[in-house]
Amino acid sequence: VGSLSGLSITGAGGAAGGGGMGGGGGMDEENSSDDSDNQIHNDDEDDELSVYTASQYNDGERIVIGNQSKFLTTSMMLRLFSAGVKPPEEGMRVIYVDGAFDMFHCGHVRFLEEAAKRGDYLIVGIHGDSLVNKRRGSNLPLMNLHERVLSVLGCKYVNDVLIDAPLVITQEMMASLKISEVIHGTESDDIGAIDERYKYPREAGILTAIKSPIDFKLVNILSRIQKKQAELQSKIERKKKAEREWFNNKYDQNGGGKNNGSK
Repeated sequence: VGSLSGLSITGAGGAAGGGGMGGGGGMDEENSSDDSDNQIHNDDEDDELSVYTASQYNDGERIVIGNQSKFLTTSMMLRLFSAGVKPPEEGMRVIYVDGAFDMFHCGHVRFLEEAAKRGDYLIVGIHGDSLVNKRRGSNLPLMNLHERVLSVLGCKYVNDVLIDAPLVITQEMMASLKISEVIHGTESDDIGAIDERYKYPREAGILTAIKSPIDFKLVNILSRIQKKQAELQSKIERKKKAEREWFNNKYDQNGGGKNNGSK
């Protein structure tokens, strides 16, 4: 998880800036007040935002991982993804899990599969962008709230989602959603303790920690991207070297080398 804190957002002009725990390298001092907790970045004038990692700096040059999402969500899109969603029936055992679910991947799917086995109806709480950014820092989340909601809605083990879910699970929330049990896994990209977050479910005796089936996390995805980028860069350098050698040999064979001079 520590490697994620190296992420930063840089605009087209090259000024780096990050929200939350990632620091404020590109923000003015007046923008680094308490309002920074409610924003992921303040460089609204930059049209193109790219994601970088500090570990990929090469002689001061940043290497692009990918562009920040500009996904547009419509009410029709939400209806299409939520088709078939029904409220829990009387007597159903409702299970609740929450998290960021950024870059929805196989680790999330396997965890939700295991959580769904513990009840009849699975509700997944999706934390908002500012909350995720405050807990994880840097540019995170890479996917905005709407994208993460649609990704989770598309999972067959999920019955419903709570959009922009609160971090702390309260008694009122449990009663409103008729939650029977709260589940959390052993693998997470979150930074910080979870004591306050699950205080009420723990005191009520309905909090259960289950071992995550696999330890695949967001950091694994970023590591793969970095590895593939390094391999591609190495391949390009080898190709350039081979081309230079070919042209130099051809040039020398035609008698046009630097040592021949001009007459």
